[in-house]
Amino acid sequence: MTKIAVAGAGAVGAAVCRALIQGIDGFELSAISDLNPDKARSLIGLSVDVPFVAIGEIANHADWVVEALPAAAVPALAEQVLGQGKTLVMISSAALLLYPELIKKIQSTKGRVLVPSGALIGMDGLNALAEHGVDSVELTTTKHPRSLQGAPHIIKNAIDLNSITSPTVIFSGNALEAAAAFPANVNVAATLTVASRLSPERVQVRVCADPSMTSNRHEVVAKGAYSTLRFSVENMPDPANPKSSALTASSIIAMLRRHYSPFVIGT
Repeated sequence: MTKIAVAGAGAVGAAVCRALIQGIDGFELSAISDLNPDKARSLIGLSVDVPFVAIGEIANHADWVVEALPAAAVPALAEQVLGQGKTLVMISSAALLLYPELIKKIQSTKGRVLVPSGALIGMDGLNALAEHGVDSVELTTTKHPRSLQGAPHIIKNAIDLNSITSPTVIFSGNALEAAAAFPANVNVAATLTVASRLSPERVQVRVCADPSMTSNRHEVVAKGAYSTLRFSVENMPDPANPKSSALTASSIIAMLRRHYSPFVIGT
């Protein structure tokens, strides 16, 4: 039985905790870390019979650690988990672009990092396309303006989201610039970058604000020597955190279920 801990029990982490408490073959929830344990217990909504531990100690309580934190908190957690040769399930993939030293850390330790597909689809196809080389990736993310509130790009450019009355492109740039501009909103850009094996500068990102949207939409075009992939996904925002899609937590849970499953479809 693999002992697994969850770092961050907000909307995403709480959903993962619920699934582990209810049972995922091969895994045993051994610890949770959150700055507000009482709120975390309320979000989880089930009886939690595991200890809440300090974030700096969480790797001592598990073989695997699921990260559900802001991107800025990922490097310290990765240092701890990978330094002990353990497995980190990283959902805040924007950290891989914002803190490139993480890649070197992963390559220099016996630990392992698993990045779920998050709010995306099509990762099987993109991984396959990358075997022959990806020429370009374009991502267009469209969200309701309220889902973009507080992002560094919005604050830096004093964008009045309340004044947007029709679909508006509020950002255009590469994946690295997008990760810095919207670290809580465009983990999908980072995941596409890593999966495509392109440099962040070669992955183009547009972020649109549309007040008519009731979902988060991601449209991707990836081109290679033999194939062009076009896929689009619309996710309802997580009720507990509109900056994230409800599919995000499910992608982590699905990854965990697949790990010990005797029957697996897809890569």
